[in-house]
Amino acid sequence: MTKHERAPGPYTRHVAETIRDLRVRAGLTTTEVARRITEAGRPTHKSTVSRIESGTRAISVDDVAALAAVLGVRPAALLPADVPADPCAAGRHSYDSREITGPGPRVCNDCGHIEDLESED
Repeated sequence: MTKHERAPGPYTRHVAETIRDLRVRAGLTTTEVARRITEAGRPTHKSTVSRIESGTRAISVDDVAALAAVLGVRPAALLPADVPADPCAAGRHSYDSREITGPGPRVCNDCGHIEDLESED
């Protein structure tokens, strides 16, 4: 991991495990999943699928949609059902100081969550 990369958080790990579990249950290899995603118009290599499943590669919304289609589920099925409104507060994460980031939402130092300004008083 480079100094600018973050370790995968609990949601990334959940998505990665769910993708792997669904792929194995469907009897598909990472090569087959990559081929099907590529055929659907999103060129993907088997190592990309493996890295997503291990949590070592960030996964985009486009990745989630493509993987869900190949695995025969809705994209929401890959996500945890119990995502708290503020995952950082639940996980005791820390936000950057307002002095550093200026006005507007802050970004969590630990998981990248963007602060929800709607809930502030």
